[in-house]
Amino acid sequence: MTTTDRAEIRRRLHADRVWSIYALADLDPGLFPLCNWWICGDGGLALVFTGISILPIFVMGSTEEARSLLEELPVERGYLNLRDEHLSAADGLYQYEEPHRMRRMVVDDFRPRAHDAEAVPVGMEHLAEVEALYATGDGGGVAFGAFQLATGFFRGVRRGGELVAVAGVHVVSRAEGVAGVGNVFTREDWRGHGLAQIATSAVVAGLIDARIPTIGLNVELGNLPAIAAYERLGFRTAFEYQEGAARRKNRIA
Repeated sequence: MTTTDRAEIRRRLHADRVWSIYALADLDPGLFPLCNWWICGDGGLALVFTGISILPIFVMGSTEEARSLLEELPVERGYLNLRDEHLSAADGLYQYEEPHRMRRMVVDDFRPRAHDAEAVPVGMEHLAEVEALYATGDGGGVAFGAFQLATGFFRGVRRGGELVAVAGVHVVSRAEGVAGVGNVFTREDWRGHGLAQIATSAVVAGLIDARIPTIGLNVELGNLPAIAAYERLGFRTAFEYQEGAARRKNRIA
């Protein structure tokens, strides 16, 4: 069934805080109106976030609860995030168009880059520059929303006055103490110079200064250079999971 009970939603999310980083941040007043929530049993929870066009779908609970929740969702196409134990729950209900095997990484022992000072704050006044940077390459800013710049945690690197690398957050909540680092991108002609790592390091430093205790990010399983770069900053892998655009196959009557 659907719910808007923040306290009950929070109780369920805290059962798996690292998996729930993004959903916990959605409890904040500015994001909560953009969320549709469903609950099932004692621990089952599903979220559809309407704030970005890809419609992220989050599910947690037992396999049986996840199955019941996916059956109930009215979404015909969304960006489905599933722990491995829930993949079978989606059988016959949602079909991935292009699944991505991912790692959820969390800050364990932060080791900042020595050149963090090169990273400068990027805010709403730089929106046009950020969008232009993402537009230079496939996949840049796929989960970016302009509202994310207002968090104050985006950092960029400039060369010749131009913004050539950026990193920020997908979500952050001071109230819940969580942040999802993301929107990391470097213009193609500046790749290989460690600029994304510099920007990301500055973002994490800002989050730690803000006393955010749980800081995570998502990275494709096969992106070994990025994984190595994050590990050098002090991230560790918490678990693997699957995400990607998925379509409804059929609907249970």
